[in-house]
Amino acid sequence: MRIVTIVAMIGLLGSYTAPYVDPNVFYPSSLLGLAYHYLLVANIILLIYWIARWKKMAFLSLIIIASGYPLITTYYGLNPESTPDTPHDLTLMTYNIRMLDAYGWSREKDAPKRIVDYINDSDNDIVCMQEFPRREASSKKFPSYPYYHKNKDVTLISRYPILNKGDITFEKGNSATCLYCDVAVGKDTIRVYAVHLESYRLGKNEEQIYKELTSGNTQHATEGVKNISSRLVRANRNRAKQAITIKQHMQQSPYPVIICGDFNDTPISFAYHTLSSDMKDSFIEKGRGLGNTYVGEFPSFRIDHILHAPTLRTVSYIRDTVKYSDHYPVQSKLKFR
Repeated sequence: MRIVTIVAMIGLLGSYTAPYVDPNVFYPSSLLGLAYHYLLVANIILLIYWIARWKKMAFLSLIIIASGYPLITTYYGLNPESTPDTPHDLTLMTYNIRMLDAYGWSREKDAPKRIVDYINDSDNDIVCMQEFPRREASSKKFPSYPYYHKNKDVTLISRYPILNKGDITFEKGNSATCLYCDVAVGKDTIRVYAVHLESYRLGKNEEQIYKELTSGNTQHATEGVKNISSRLVRANRNRAKQAITIKQHMQQSPYPVIICGDFNDTPISFAYHTLSSDMKDSFIEKGRGLGNTYVGEFPSFRIDHILHAPTLRTVSYIRDTVKYSDHYPVQSKLKFR
């Protein structure tokens, strides 16, 4: 048990380094970052074991768990419930709409209409969508949002005028998309970045391997874990580069910045840490309870984020648990300081 505890402690400490270590330099940290909450649960269970036995190992275990407290708040919101009528200047939503259920994943015939109606009825000022069908016209589906910008699978629609817009390009072979719009909100102007960072590209084969592993079938474990791990490492490395490129662009913005979208990465990651530096996270500011936003076949994490400049403040944060897609929509009300 001592050996198991020491291994678990080292793993948890290693996960703490994930936000600060570029996976292109040392990739194991990024994999430990993905396993953070599993490692945390394992360490808590071992802590209880050592407390029950009145052993000194419990003190070391407690210190290591406590040292990562700031990371716990990125997964579980401890904020009081927001007041619905709190004054605000801007409402914003990010939502991965999964190609409007183009291939019938949800097995509900009216899923595309439900998604469109949900967005139209959400009463947000700006909506950022990922996995938006490339051939669809947003102006037809969202008539109350006269201003929009689209790049590949990412679309931003707005009730406020878009003064300027553009796209960020990445290295050849990257599947990420990022666009930005300068939006006039009353007398103020903000720059909104809508992103869909590199996916792990895990398909049916990886899903089957994952199901086998979680069910205890280890017949193809070695090959399966190797295949999944290589995909995770490749995506982590690409997202790190993409985050650095976007951050450099953000730092040149003449206006306060908001960046939102599907990061395909958890808060315990280099990409998130890079983009969130000098920014505020709406979930950390006003989120409550579990913050997971992905509800697909693989483990659920908080990978959809709304980050904003310190000149704005979050007055409410909502993760709506509607299951029209494999992601939950995330909404936030913001106010200029």
